[in-house]
Amino acid sequence: MKRGQTGFTLIAAIFLLVVVAALVIYIANIRVVQQTTLLYGVQGARANQAARSGIEWGIHQSIVNDNCAASTNFTDAAFAGFNIEVQCDRTTHVEGGPPPIHTFSLRSIASSGSYGTLDYVQRQIQATVSIDPP
Repeated sequence: MKRGQTGFTLIAAIFLLVVVAALVIYIANIRVVQQTTLLYGVQGARANQAARSGIEWGIHQSIVNDNCAASTNFTDAAFAGFNIEVQCDRTTHVEGGPPPIHTFSLRSIASSGSYGTLDYVQRQIQATVSIDPP
């Protein structure tokens, strides 16, 4: 007596292949998202350090020269891909005596990529510095 073949094993095998393929695609997608998130985090940290370097440069220039320094672009290899702009405003105050107090308001903006794209990152740091009169 011959038994009829129903093909149940074939259907189960195809179902298992589809489920395994879906899991592989899902895991690969999670990996890509994690790598992209990590990359954006690193770029944000680099932009923050670039902005901090710009503000420290501006503070040094202001204190040493007692004047606002002209904005500059940094060409160091560590800042490759970043545009760092340092802005400075100087105000003078006289408080109770003839020697004036100079106050510098500094802002450093570091950016990378093109605005509106996924790889665009920008960080801004502000600082205020005063020079004590002699």
